Order: sequence, then C-alpha cells, then structure tokens
Amino acid sequence: MKKLCMFILIATYGTLCAHAQLLTDNPLLTLRDSAVQKLAAGYMRQPLAVGLSIGVYSNGNTHIYNYGESVKGSRVLINADQFFNLGSVAKTFAGTMLAEAVIEKRAKLDDDIRRYLPGKYPNLQYADHPVTLVELANHTSGLPSAMRQFPAMTMDSVKKLSLTRQIDFFSRYDRDSVLKDLHQFKIDTIPGTKYHYNGNAMMVLIFLLEQIYHQPYENLVTHYLRTRLGMYDSRTRIPAPQLGRFIQGYNEVGAAVHWFDIDDHSKKDVNTNLYYAGGPSMNSTMNDMMKYLKAQVENTDPAIRLTHQLTWGQKPADFAIGLNWMYDLEDGVIDYYHSGHTGLGFNTICEFYPTEQLGFMIMVNDNISQDKVSQLENDLHKAFKK
Repeated sequence: MKKLCMFILIATYGTLCAHAQLLTDNPLLTLRDSAVQKLAAGYMRQPLAVGLSIGVYSNGNTHIYNYGESVKGSRVLINADQFFNLGSVAKTFAGTMLAEAVIEKRAKLDDDIRRYLPGKYPNLQYADHPVTLVELANHTSGLPSAMRQFPAMTMDSVKKLSLTRQIDFFSRYDRDSVLKDLHQFKIDTIPGTKYHYNGNAMMVLIFLLEQIYHQPYENLVTHYLRTRLGMYDSRTRIPAPQLGRFIQGYNEVGAAVHWFDIDDHSKKDVNTNLYYAGGPSMNSTMNDMMKYLKAQVENTDPAIRLTHQLTWGQKPADFAIGLNWMYDLEDGVIDYYHSGHTGLGFNTICEFYPTEQLGFMIMVNDNISQDKVSQLENDLHKAFKK
C-alpha cells in the first residue's frame, strides 16, 4: 500500500511539474479548462511546437487559452492581440464579401462572371455554360489552378530569392496582368458540376469584387468587418507600425520564417497585389477571430447566414460547401469549417456547430501538420460535448 501511495504521489507530482513548465494562461478553474489543458499539452509536446492559441465560443461565452511562445526560446507567452496569418481561412472572408454584394443587390450568385469584365471572354465558358460567381466561391468553376504558368527556369530562380524579394516579384502581378491572363484560361469541365479546391478561383473572385464595388478588396473587407462585426484587427496587409505585433512563424523544420522587410514596406505597399498572385490573405488576432466565430455560430448577420447556405453537395452528405465554408457531419453533428496552412509558418482552423452553439478557433505558429491541428479541434469538440 505504501509503495502504491508513493507511486501515485510521484505520478501526480510529475504531472504538476509538466503543467508548471508549460507556458500558459489557462486558469484551470473548471473541468473544461482541464480538458483543454490536457489536449493542448499533448500538442505542445511535439518537438517543433512553438505557440498555440485556442479560442472557444460556447453558448454565448468566449474563452481563450494561450500556450507557448511567440518567439522560440523567449519564454514570453503568446497573447490574444498578436497577429497570425490565417492561411486559407481567409477564403471565408472573400465568400462573405460576395454574400454582402448579393445582400446589397449589387450582384447575383448565378451571374456570369463576364458581366463584370471589360472586353470579350468567349473562353470563360464550357459547352455554352458560363462560369458564375457562386462557382468561384464553391470551387466548381473549372478554372485552371494557377493564374499564370511561369516557366520552370523562372520559378527555380524565384525560389532561390529571399522571401522579401519573392514577395516583390509576385506583387508586380497587377490588375492588367489579371485581365490579360484571363483571356488564356481554358475551362476543362461544365462549371458547377465538379468540386476541385482552387485558390486561383478565389483570386478571380476578389478581382471581380473590386470590379463590383470599384474599390480595393482591402478597403471593402475591412469596412465590413469593422462596421458589422466590430473587428478592427483583421486586415490583408499589416501597416509597418503594427508589425511588432505579428507573431513569429516557423517552417516545417522549425526555422523562423521572415515576413517581409519593414523598411521596404514603409516605403511602398510591397504586397498590395499579392492576392492577385496567390489568392486571398488575412491576418488577424485571436480576440478579433472570436468576434468572427461568434458571428458564425449565432448566424444573425444576413451575409454570414448566406455563406452557410449550401451551394454544392447535399445534406446529409459527408461533404458539401456553401460560400467557401465546408460542411460535413462530425459524430452526427452538423459543422462548418475551413482550415488554413501557409508557408509563412502558420496553421489554423475555424470550425463551428450551430445546433450546439459551439465553435473553435485554433492558431499555431508552426508548420508541423495541418492534420494535427484539425485533430486537436476534433478532440476539443468531443471534450466539450461531454
């Protein structure tokens, strides 16, 4: 009995020590706090894990749990006001702006995209079926997956450049480049019939939104986020004075990834046109993303409600899609989600369950595995259902 008691005491002490070494602001006051702690600790035990931020929206209440460092080795805990790059979660913002254009009667989902283009584009159809706005937003357009196919020799040279110079190279791809290359597109299937994830289609959608609203996408999306959702810390580009709040990202081997040169950015907007070359981008904080998550779960904003309406696939199919929000059934419960992976050193996921009034936002500043971030969300959902 004494040996058993001693074993329990040692095991408990070891667990407490492990938690004490884990940098976190988790208050550990509730059973759910403890469940988050256990799952977060499991993720942070990975050798290349650096920082982890978990946001939970549950029945009208918001909880944020931060773990690890914003800069490796600093022992400075990440916080909810630091910028993360959201990766492909940014596509849901583009879908929301399309929905807003529909709500405002500036466009219709089934509009032929050529309605908003100057000149003639007979190539943007297949068997007399034109590409429509909704097909850009649900990845069924049949468009090629890249705007322009650069020669292999050119891309080999670009890959050898610093990230700052790569950004400068792609930022030269502007509105005129888009209009020129759209003439070269070849549609390979009847639009609306085949799902194929396509970041290039999102870039075209953003271009068309600028045509519809006659203003830059950055201005369009930030105005909506600020006036409708009270989100003031979400933007496609981070002003130079705010770069100190941008959390450090790390690549798949744990090396720091540099965002872009601050001096160059202060002289010109080096990534003004980046979404023309690489699709939508969005940077945000956990505090801001909790407002976004709350709006998704509560589903009262007209534009957000429209983004949740399925536009391809059928319930209760294993997979369907609205306006960029993916839909499926997780353990028999309807959920909407989008994940994000970026070469800038981040993985993210936003997932919510309207019938349970529950949602999760997870952001990490590593590139270990998008699947592991998705698995963490899945485990958190199971823990919060208990």
